[in-house]
Amino acid sequence: MRFLAILNPFTIVGREIASERQIEATIRELYSRKPHVLATLGIGLAGLSAGLSGAVWAGVLATLVAVACLCFRIVIEQLFLARSSGALDPKWIRLFVFGSLLSGLGFGLSAAILLYDTSAATQTITIAVACAIVQGVAGRAYMMPGTAFINIALVIGQLSIAAFAGGNYIFAPAGLLYIAFLTSFIVQMVNNRMCQLRAERTADRLFQEITEKNELLRIANETLATKAFEDPLTGLANRRKLDLAFAETLASAQQNGSALSLMMIDVDHFKPFNDTYGHQSGDECLQLLSRAISATVSGEGSLVARYGGEEFVVILPGENQGGALALAERIRMAVRLTALDALPNSPPRQTVSIGLVSCQPGSETTAEEIFASADAALYEAKKQGRNRVCVNAPACREQVKALP
Repeated sequence: MRFLAILNPFTIVGREIASERQIEATIRELYSRKPHVLATLGIGLAGLSAGLSGAVWAGVLATLVAVACLCFRIVIEQLFLARSSGALDPKWIRLFVFGSLLSGLGFGLSAAILLYDTSAATQTITIAVACAIVQGVAGRAYMMPGTAFINIALVIGQLSIAAFAGGNYIFAPAGLLYIAFLTSFIVQMVNNRMCQLRAERTADRLFQEITEKNELLRIANETLATKAFEDPLTGLANRRKLDLAFAETLASAQQNGSALSLMMIDVDHFKPFNDTYGHQSGDECLQLLSRAISATVSGEGSLVARYGGEEFVVILPGENQGGALALAERIRMAVRLTALDALPNSPPRQTVSIGLVSCQPGSETTAEEIFASADAALYEAKKQGRNRVCVNAPACREQVKALP
């Protein structure tokens, strides 16, 4: 940061790279009354020393000036804290600079009064208090160094005038050396502050990038997880997803004592279809039929999966035999009504055979038993001439006549 910019009392170090939150925190800290309380106590102690040594009016006047500076700082601090939320208005920066320069003038004047023509003890205490005030200003100068430079000059300048008036001619050059030392200190603090702000900005940027990368990674993982359970041809759940979902559904039905239905659907004469119209038409046929099946099944918790090849499975949790049978018929009709003439070589409409099992699984019922029952019902539908639904129940076997 350039030295001329540092001398500007309205310059906030790193404002171009600091966030609004950091700027507001900086101004809030600068408005704090605590340093002024300590400075007033120090001036009051020096004033007491002056009064005890006979310079009563000097002690009283210096203390009153310091108290007035403290009261003014308390007032403007309360105004700043009570301001409305939102962007920081430049008027608060101007008010701080004005109040700070007034404090520098006031505390410098108090110290000058106590230094001029008082006892050696009072002068020693006064110089010690003035050095503490100046060091306190320098310690906070990394935020608004220009204001700090002016305050330091006001305090040491007024002390030098008082010392010169009292016949102490060495004080002024000593004060200049002190100012030079503090200037070097402040410049170093400003450079350190800039390095800190740049590091914080870099850290914030890296954190934002990491957050964005993590979000992208989360989305990618979710996408991969979805793909891991998705059949690439039809977009339905694959065999892995089917096994996991059915295990959960079966466990829930066993625990709640609810009904469970399962359909096994097989596309009729699909091998001759592939041989006649080609595998491309066969793949597109499976895609069309899978969409027809999915569009028909809409129950809560239900799942349509590709079991393998031209076979599909539908899980219907909580569905009894009557409802599942009606749904199976709707699926069969939806497939039958799906036009395939837009496919290569214009194949005719297709049909499916459906094996259905509905039960209220007991604690010893296994997934293998239910799948075996559904498969047996599917075999029966094939045996009976295809394009139909057959139900396999624990106590009976019902065949539903196929519609044309």
